[in-house]
Amino acid sequence: MSQFKRGNLIVFKTHPFIDKHTNIKISAFPEYTSPILIIKEVKDKTFEKGTGRDNGQQLNCIYYNSRDGKFTEKWISSQLINQISFSVENNKILRELDFKKELESSGKELISKNYDNLIRTTYLNKKVVLKSVDLELFKNKVNRTKENGELLETNHLEFLPPVMTVIAFKYSDEKHKYCEKTGLPLIELKCKWYNSSSKTFSESFFHYDILYSITETQNLINKDDLLNDAVKSMEENTFFIFPLEKPFILEGDSDDKKITTTIGQSHSIIFKHYFYQMNYFDFITQKKSTITIDYTFDIKNEIDIFGKRYPSYNNKYKFEISDCKFEIGNYYHIIYKDAFLNVTKRIVKVKDFFIHIKDFKKFKEDYQELDSWKPEKNINFVNFKYLENGKITINLDGETITNNTLPKIVFKDKNLEIMLNTNCLLRRGKIRNFKLSQISEVREIIKGETIFE
Repeated sequence: MSQFKRGNLIVFKTHPFIDKHTNIKISAFPEYTSPILIIKEVKDKTFEKGTGRDNGQQLNCIYYNSRDGKFTEKWISSQLINQISFSVENNKILRELDFKKELESSGKELISKNYDNLIRTTYLNKKVVLKSVDLELFKNKVNRTKENGELLETNHLEFLPPVMTVIAFKYSDEKHKYCEKTGLPLIELKCKWYNSSSKTFSESFFHYDILYSITETQNLINKDDLLNDAVKSMEENTFFIFPLEKPFILEGDSDDKKITTTIGQSHSIIFKHYFYQMNYFDFITQKKSTITIDYTFDIKNEIDIFGKRYPSYNNKYKFEISDCKFEIGNYYHIIYKDAFLNVTKRIVKVKDFFIHIKDFKKFKEDYQELDSWKPEKNINFVNFKYLENGKITINLDGETITNNTLPKIVFKDKNLEIMLNTNCLLRRGKIRNFKLSQISEVREIIKGETIFE
């Protein structure tokens, strides 16, 4: 039995893509890169009569030349190609065309009449595209820029096939409507597309095995208009809860809790060849990102996500950063200035609080309430907890501190550094310490565990 069949994706051996490795970026002169080929027809293997040498199989392949606006067919030996392992299993918009499977699932007999009815009722006027579409759409080339020498990444779309509409169908052979080797129907779909090269519309027949059907965005989930929800969210300045592209585990968490989702705010809607994407700001990575609009997003208003902000004004009273009573296990959005004066925004999960004491002798002199505490040596760090009245209590591992309540003025004491021990989501859950004096803004995140974990 042939190892090749109609609809398989292959490339000429000089192509950089091999098997599953299709995310390779192309540099130097990318125009030398040949197209992704889709097999249309397979001839049996042959051998040389004089030597018996294996000549391989002859494969009739098709690709689209986007510059000339033409589908091109070429015969090529199987010994000159590499197979590409590619699947649209995780793509909710592209779908394999399998008419036989559809009839079987509906309990209908596999006769030409039922095939005809299936195509007329389900596929006429619907969108299809050549199976090479995703590999060509996401093929990237990189070049160095003149300004700073960094690599500039752009799309390489020389062979991107057009989206087409099914307008009719026929059998390749009206007398013999089924393949004698596979039993599958020999159906060809007549498709129409806009030819950007000739600036007009073109039509041609394609065997259904080399095409994917394209599901309309509004049909992905029947009860929701996904595109309308995305547009409305952008207009109303609401937020989404998105799956995180690369989940990660919180460092030092005994339960190995994993961050799986993020907060996003929509900026724009993008149409990318056959599907819609949302351009949004990711609050964990603090970068712009994109996500395909192919399922119902969890929409949140600002008051559902963010709580009190510090500093802020309320009833002519200013609340300082030190007025925020951080709670262990809660999430906060902070604006932080590091030692190099770099200002960053990030989401942190509080693990603990501690105070760095610069001059312990002065510390004891300033806080007479600690007079009864007589440690054997100078102390550099103590832990603390917030009290409801704005004061704090300090404690030390393995030692009880008597009269351990300190006034709120400790937050302004230059001899002390109030520190937050956290999991920093910007650093993929790594443990990081932040000086309270270097935080210029804090925003509480309501029920952060239910959002991120």
